[in-house]
Amino acid sequence: MMFNTINKIIQNSNKIVLSTHEKPDADGLGSAIAFYYYLKTLDKQVRIIQPSKFPQECDIINPDNIVDTFSSKDISWIESSDLLILFDVGHYKRSKDLSSIALKNNIDILSIDHHQNDDIDIFKASIIDVDAPATGFVVWEYLNSQNFDKPWDIKICNALYAALMTDTGSFRYNNTTSETHKMASELLSFGVKPYDIYVAIYEQRKLSQLRLLSYVINNLKFTIDNKVCYCILDKDAFLSSKSTVEDVDGFTEFLRSINNVEISFLITEQSDEEYRLNFRSKGKYEINDVAAKFGGGGHKFAAGSKISSSNILEIEEKIVNLLKEKIG
Repeated sequence: MMFNTINKIIQNSNKIVLSTHEKPDADGLGSAIAFYYYLKTLDKQVRIIQPSKFPQECDIINPDNIVDTFSSKDISWIESSDLLILFDVGHYKRSKDLSSIALKNNIDILSIDHHQNDDIDIFKASIIDVDAPATGFVVWEYLNSQNFDKPWDIKICNALYAALMTDTGSFRYNNTTSETHKMASELLSFGVKPYDIYVAIYEQRKLSQLRLLSYVINNLKFTIDNKVCYCILDKDAFLSSKSTVEDVDGFTEFLRSINNVEISFLITEQSDEEYRLNFRSKGKYEINDVAAKFGGGGHKFAAGSKISSSNILEIEEKIVNLLKEKIG
């Protein structure tokens, strides 16, 4: 890994912007928050600026309210910075205005990630480990490589634990290894309280989300000998359940948990003729190649994409046919 290269670039930078992808999750945010506190020990000017709003369930890892949502007033600060570091983005365009401003002003961009990235040339340097269970794990390895004094601040530890916990499905997914537990063990030894973080992130469901889940259950579709389960959520689904697209989080995993289902997917309408595709697999079949057919990507067993279409039934048919070819 390019730890030494990354370290030299950071040493030569004084004003640094940190960010992750739109609609951020605990892995991207936890990685950025942990890195923020690390950079502050190096006396860097640093801000976390997000392309979209901060999710309420992640409040526990942001006690100092250090994460800002991008607005026009941030442009001058970004333009005068030396470096933009992106965490967990997968593709630089998912950072929206942040990467656009950096590229326009010839600001160096670093990537720290566990997703494959086909646009590696736009980065000054990168640390990408597709075998890592979370981007937070890559950050943990980096901090250890810097002989960062231990025990670490609890704010760093909570952020990294949340990153690891969420991207391993609370240590249930097949990306969980002995090294995963080694990292978790170390963070717990520094004072992390796992139950508090789990409750804050996973046990704050809103009634609107439950209404939407009820809609999903009542409108499930099964195909290919019930090995594939899916649902289409259009704007009428959100209107009837008085919910929003933010309430969809975790639903694809829920569908995957159904007995005999090997692959699940959701087609979610985000705006007129704009849809989000989410795919999950139990591990027998890789599905990132299916997402790639629609311009997306991700991990072998968890992937997604965005599409524009005036005929969602045509997209549904194409996905089902691709999965038929895969499963046989």
